[in-house]
Amino acid sequence: MKNTDGTYPLIDSQNMVRYMWKYSTHKQATQIPCAVALDEALDFRVLARAVNVEIERNDCMRLRLVKTGGEIRQYFVPEYKLERIPVRAYATEEALRSGLDAESRKALKVFGGETFRILFFTAPGGRSGVYLLVSHVVMDAMATFIFFKDLFAVYDAMKAGADLPKPLAGYETLIKKELEDPDHAAYVKSETDILAEYVKMDCPPAYCSLKGTRRPAEKLHRPNPCIEYFPLLDKTHFSRCALSEEESSEIRAFVTAREISAEWVIQLGLRVCLSALNGRVNDTVFWVLCPRRRTVKEKRTGGTLASPMPWREQLPGELTFNDGLLQLAASQNYLFRHADVPFTEMRNNERRLFGYNLMQTCSSTMFSYLPLDTDTFGGRGYEFMGFDMGHYVMPLYTVTLYDAKSGCYRFNYIHRTHVYSDGDIRRFHERAVRAVLAGVRNPEKTLNEIMEEI
Repeated sequence: MKNTDGTYPLIDSQNMVRYMWKYSTHKQATQIPCAVALDEALDFRVLARAVNVEIERNDCMRLRLVKTGGEIRQYFVPEYKLERIPVRAYATEEALRSGLDAESRKALKVFGGETFRILFFTAPGGRSGVYLLVSHVVMDAMATFIFFKDLFAVYDAMKAGADLPKPLAGYETLIKKELEDPDHAAYVKSETDILAEYVKMDCPPAYCSLKGTRRPAEKLHRPNPCIEYFPLLDKTHFSRCALSEEESSEIRAFVTAREISAEWVIQLGLRVCLSALNGRVNDTVFWVLCPRRRTVKEKRTGGTLASPMPWREQLPGELTFNDGLLQLAASQNYLFRHADVPFTEMRNNERRLFGYNLMQTCSSTMFSYLPLDTDTFGGRGYEFMGFDMGHYVMPLYTVTLYDAKSGCYRFNYIHRTHVYSDGDIRRFHERAVRAVLAGVRNPEKTLNEIMEEI
């Protein structure tokens, strides 16, 4: 609840980020760098005014952090404006990527009032856009999309001299709601116990490496099968991979015909590939982000609400690709119903159940599928971009999305360099894509048959 000094403690989803600071000595590891380039020349003078209107509308952009007696607390400033927004001009696509990668490696001064940073830029082909670097305590991935969509809607209204779009809901309201809920602790305890049973299953999980192992599956289920989070070894590289337009069209046609999520198709391919590389063990664990925005109001609220979920899946080789998709769909539905369990409690579950220490995990990767499509920004031609933070809290973060600009699926791998090389990532990616396409082209193939094929 609110202190007499006007500050609030962090809520569960924000404490996830504070907890992640244990795994990295660099604050860049918990920043979100992203940009949207539109296929048009934006009027930066109008856009700068629109940004300040957005700061007024989107209260998470007025959130500030302070350390008080060893505790991190937060408060909202009533008013804030950017006096100047830098503009960068990039003559080539390579200059655009490398320039914004460099911006993304700079740390925000989160305890000095700088919780986000904004740049405007021009790009080849008459394109222009907005770059956002924001602390994960202030926004999650969904909140960045809310920011971009609302900002461009405000910009359009200002250009047309029309009324501003419907106001966003307040993040401060949701913070107060959680902190003032007298049943919150009991509810979290009940949900945590449910998730513990899900993660436990019938044996300890097996850590599956992208580089594989020659150990047979039965020897992968051993005490403490895990990888270490070393806070000092958090340097990362950002490997950008993409499917061809033809391969992407096959996947698009497959998911459209079946009215299913491309996330399940891609995830299943990744998991089958990991099994093939690790003695055909049928047990894989991903941390997967749940946006936790269920109501219309929450879907129009900025801030950090997302929660990582420990998605453990046992996929027997006798299952067909279709069967595997159905199993993943059911698992995601079950997991996301219990997504209010704090990340800290889920990590406690892992340590209690499997004997891990604070720096160990069985997860092969953090995984996100960004649900972007051609109509995400109202039919505008656009490109969404992610960038290299230089440091990350986990050995690997896999981000997949459909790129409306190229018509291709993109795979971005943020990997700690002491764990995986660029070559390791490329080899795994190529094999995982073969698994995805094998299943899409013949969904009645068994997972064992797909592992033989790749």
